[in-house]
Amino acid sequence: MFIKAVGFDIGHTLVKHKSPLSWKVHYPDALRKVMHDCHIDEKAGKLDLAASILSKYNTRENYREHEVSSNTIFKEIFDAWGQNYEKLHIAKEAFYGFFQANVECFDDTVSTLDALSSKGILLGFLSDAAYGMDNEYLLKDIEEIRHYFDVGFTSVDVGFRKPNPQGFKMLSEAFGVPPSQILFVGDEEKDIVGANNFGMVSALVNKGPEEIKWGQHYTIKNLSEIVASII
Repeated sequence: MFIKAVGFDIGHTLVKHKSPLSWKVHYPDALRKVMHDCHIDEKAGKLDLAASILSKYNTRENYREHEVSSNTIFKEIFDAWGQNYEKLHIAKEAFYGFFQANVECFDDTVSTLDALSSKGILLGFLSDAAYGMDNEYLLKDIEEIRHYFDVGFTSVDVGFRKPNPQGFKMLSEAFGVPPSQILFVGDEEKDIVGANNFGMVSALVNKGPEEIKWGQHYTIKNLSEIVASII
C-alpha cells in the first residue's frame, strides 16, 4: 500500500477535550455564560427556551448531514430571548469558548505529525463543527499544530457533515491525490463510513477496551501506530 496523504478528524483524534462528546449536560452553564457576557437578564424560562433550540441542532439527537451556521442557531436563540443581534459575536465567543477550555493535543500527536511530514506525507484535516461553530473558534483547537497541515476543511467549509462524501472529495482534490492513496484517521463511525465509501483507507482510533467493527481497514490505539504499523 502506497499512502501519499493522511487526513485526520480533529476532536478526540488529534486533540482531547475536557467536555464530553455530547454537550447537552452543560447547556445551562454555557448559556449562563452567554447571558452574563452579553448582559442579558436570566429570566425564568430563557434557559429552557435556548436549550430546546440547541437540542434541535444537536446532531447526536437529531441526525443531519447538511451543516447549519452558527448565526442561524444563535439568531434563533436571540429571537426567543427578544434580543437584537448586536451581541451575537459575543454570545458565540462565550458559548464556544466555554466548551473549548482545556483542549490539548494527545501526547503523540506532535511526534506523529512530525514523523509523517518528514516522510513527505501530505497532511490534512476534515472535522465536523459542533453547533455550526465558526472556523475562528474551531481551529483554535489545533493552533499548536496548524502549521503541519497542507489542507483542511470543516463542515462549515463543506456545507455537509460526515459521512457525506463532499468533504472527503474536497480533501482528495485539495491534496491532488486519489482516494486510494489517502489514509483517513478518526474516532467515530462516520469517519470510517465516509472514508470507506469514498474509497479512502480508514483507520479507527479506539482507545477503549471494547472491540469496534465499523469496517475500518486498521484499528489503532495511538496515533504513533500510523507511522509504526501502517505507513
